Order: sequence, then structure tokens, then C-alpha cells
Amino acid sequence: MKFFLIELEYLVPLEKLDQVVPAHREFLQTLYDIGTLLLSGPKEPRAGGMIIAKSISLEKISETMKGDPFAKLGYANYKYTEFHPVKHQTFLKSWLEA
Repeated sequence: MKFFLIELEYLVPLEKLDQVVPAHREFLQTLYDIGTLLLSGPKEPRAGGMIIAKSISLEKISETMKGDPFAKLGYANYKYTEFHPVKHQTFLKSWLEA
């Protein structure tokens, strides 16, 4: 399994983005439900967001994220950084190994 930090950069005003936030969060919940995501949320200041995810490949996770309403509407750019967890809290062991 590979691990990714996904950084979103918002491309539209927050007033426009906020109209789609509920659908975006619904989409993310589907990925939480299958164990793909660990954390997500807006950056401070709110110019984008961050997601920690796992996938079998960069191609798979980037293809999956194309289903995000923010991506479908062109409201955000996505930057993927693969990383290798070396240390972690013990309660994360099952997520890291699944």
C-alpha cells in the first residue's frame, strides 16, 4: 500500500466553493467508509485543503479523486505527494496495514 498527502488549492471564491462543500464531504465520506482516507480538512488560511490517503498507486488515488465534486467542477487543483510512514501512533497500526 502507498500513502499520499493530497493538497487541494481552491480556484474559486469561498462563497462559490461553500455551495459544493456538502457534496464534497459526502464524496469524502465514501472514501472514509472503505478505509481509503485517514484525515481531511481545510488549510488555514482557507485557500485549500489537505487529505491523508492510502491507495495501491498514485494513478488509482488520482483517478478516484476525479470523482470529487471540487474536481468535477474545476474548483480545485490537486497535488499528490507520496510518503513512507516510518513512525506512527499505535492506534493507526490497523489502518496502515490494511
